[in-house]
Amino acid sequence: MWHLPTIRAIAATTPEGKVVLVARPSSRAAEVLTVEPSVARVLYAPHYKGKLKGVREVLDFYRICRAERPRAVWILEKIDRPAIAAALAGAPERRGFGLGHGQERFLTTGPYLPKSMRSAHRLDKLAAFEAAHGLVVDSREPELRLDPEALAAVKTRYADKPGPWLTLGIGASEPARTWPADRFAQTASRLSDLFGTVFWVGGPHEARVATAAIGDLPGNVVACDLTLDKSAALIALSAGFLGNDSGALNVAAAVGTPCVGLMGTAPVPAYSRWLSRLDGGEGRISDITVDQAVDAVRARFVSEAWGNTHA
Repeated sequence: MWHLPTIRAIAATTPEGKVVLVARPSSRAAEVLTVEPSVARVLYAPHYKGKLKGVREVLDFYRICRAERPRAVWILEKIDRPAIAAALAGAPERRGFGLGHGQERFLTTGPYLPKSMRSAHRLDKLAAFEAAHGLVVDSREPELRLDPEALAAVKTRYADKPGPWLTLGIGASEPARTWPADRFAQTASRLSDLFGTVFWVGGPHEARVATAAIGDLPGNVVACDLTLDKSAALIALSAGFLGNDSGALNVAAAVGTPCVGLMGTAPVPAYSRWLSRLDGGEGRISDITVDQAVDAVRARFVSEAWGNTHA
């Protein structure tokens, strides 16, 4: 999500107005960017483990470059494997962050970001890179485009569910980013006067946890079986979002749904005006209380007049 404004700016410099995006499979970018006009298609480059992971990643991207024959390769990261592979494949123009890393030896076109920016937030690096390479970015808001078919499917599936809708993002990549499911259930119960339906979204493996936590709580729906494009559509159709520091939270901000992020030690993803951060004051997600979550959602619901009208 953070990279979308930069990707669009790069695409705008090309005759086609489009780029081929290479991403990790875990990003599920092909699903998320189905109708993104600046992305012609998405190709996946797996992340490997083990002693030969670097060699395998170079070979994978080399094969991609040989097949695609790109005029230019833009690397929005500090890693050197794509730069090495692009150089070996003969890509004539190669740009990247640099940051004083080995990547710079395999790039053709600067300027590069200085070493002093190594510890900077990703957003600051992107902004500096854009300025250095003359890319025009008017807003950091990702403004993710949604597939009309996914929107229609979600509207049809949940047509009988009363609004306003609240979506809870219960998934996360690691325990340190995961708020307990029973606290989500308590929060949903205490917000039942504001929301007609509360949807729980996450990966398929989180469906059982959600079902157990909900119990016989009325007005709560487990939606962990949705594909990513339909999950994004559901979030966009909701009045608001409360969830862990995860991909679903970034999607909520990207589609313009007011969202409250339950954070641990991660930096504030301040790229979006739609997102507000909530933590327990000690940098641990487990420190966040149900009272804090309820108060944060209720305050924004009232002050911003949330409703199922923005999608």
